[in-house]
Amino acid sequence: MNYLATLVHMCHIPLGSIYRGAGKFNFSADKLPDICKEKLKEVKADGTVLFTKPGEKEKTSAELKKEGKPISNPPITVNPTTEKDKDKDKVKP
Repeated sequence: MNYLATLVHMCHIPLGSIYRGAGKFNFSADKLPDICKEKLKEVKADGTVLFTKPGEKEKTSAELKKEGKPISNPPITVNPTTEKDKDKDKVKP
């Protein structure tokens, strides 16, 4: 099962969890762990939705996989500064 849930404060996050923003975590588990404060969505591995809290619009990784979309955003990469950019910050005496 794939779950979207809010977790209790100061707990260990399950391995393979994806943070979906606003305190929501998406993770896979056989059964709902005790660290869950509130279950927002429950989805089978094939992408079939079993339970959704009214008003919840966030998608789980199983639903995104079914639609052929990436399950998380790619990491942000920072371009290293060039030598030209380094000279701009220096103050000439």
